Amino acid sequence: MDVEEEEVKKPKKREQRAKAEKERVAGQEQVLAELEQRCNELGLRVIYDDLRSEGGLCRLRNQYLVIINRRASVSTRIRLLAQALQRCEAVQAEPKPMRATMSTSRPASGSGALP
Repeated sequence: MDVEEEEVKKPKKREQRAKAEKERVAGQEQVLAELEQRCNELGLRVIYDDLRSEGGLCRLRNQYLVIINRRASVSTRIRLLAQALQRCEAVQAEPKPMRATMSTSRPASGSGALP
């Protein structure tokens, strides 16, 4: 193999790697879009903002939010959304605690003494 053939093969390998990387990223972006859609279906709001950390799931006034650093990589966004969906689906699957009926009911008589 002479030097000219080797020089021709290197750019082809680079082009193949670049093409494979583009396809991988496109696949990740598709997964990200599907996760965002699933969040919308569950009423989970997704916010991209400038953060000092990666972000995560939080609850504000009984509404769940996923706040993600807008500079985070696609793979990090996918991981954070997947974790948030798992937690939200687990919370929704839990039975609601029974409320104590005595704390909300008041005795009919003014004395409050037990009969």
